[in-house]
Amino acid sequence: MDFLKEFWDSFWSGLLNGLPGGKDLANFLLDLIQVAVIGAITFYAARVLRRWVTRLLGRSRLAPNIITLTGNCIVALVAVVGVSWLLAAFGASWAALLASLSVVTVAISLSMQDILKNFVAGIYLLLEQPFKIGDHLEVKGITGKVEGIEFRTTIMRTEAGLQVLIPNNVIFTEVLTNRSAYNTRRVALQMANVRAPFADLNHMVHAALDEFEQIERKPAPKLTIQKVNGDSSTLAVEYWQRGAGASLPAVLAKLKETFPEADITVTFVDGVKVGGA
Repeated sequence: MDFLKEFWDSFWSGLLNGLPGGKDLANFLLDLIQVAVIGAITFYAARVLRRWVTRLLGRSRLAPNIITLTGNCIVALVAVVGVSWLLAAFGASWAALLASLSVVTVAISLSMQDILKNFVAGIYLLLEQPFKIGDHLEVKGITGKVEGIEFRTTIMRTEAGLQVLIPNNVIFTEVLTNRSAYNTRRVALQMANVRAPFADLNHMVHAALDEFEQIERKPAPKLTIQKVNGDSSTLAVEYWQRGAGASLPAVLAKLKETFPEADITVTFVDGVKVGGA
């Protein structure tokens, strides 16, 4: 028992002697509080300023890309101010601060090359605006609607309702298809068991689609004969439509009226399979 008591007394005495005492302890606690206060103010200011600037620019009807970029720049600027304030509070000179910043910048550049590539690509995408929030894109086999453009990733929502985060550098370097660039959408149909003279097929299909003003004339609807079986044939019909376009049920009804015996299947609308009629 005496051995354990001596060990405990020795351990407790060493622990207390190792802690800052008196004035040193008070200064340590004040420094800790100062760090917490500056960090909290910086975080709060970044959130408030970003929200305020985003709301203000939103009233001016600027492009969503520009609003997003401005909000992200505000956050980065406030973070730099907060770090500078924190270092100045601990007595760091501007010369030392700039020297440290240079060393840190080089270290970050070497260790975070991929992140920096995505960062630079994100800046380019927000400024150049090859697409905007709300557009429908296809990149590397992924098709979806753009919901946000961040510094590192572009956020897309697929037709299946899945959220996909694509690194900006991938979008920057890969072949990208913007299905919303011309405010048009492609619709493809398959018509089986079509019973009509071959010479009249093209005219009959165009006549049926001509009733819909939203269907583009340039490029004109395209008709392809896929299979012939006796007196019936299977056709592929493809057309482009503006904006929301013609009502698909109305188009199907008109084609069904023109070809009563045909079995019509919608193969896709902008690459998304939707069923048949």
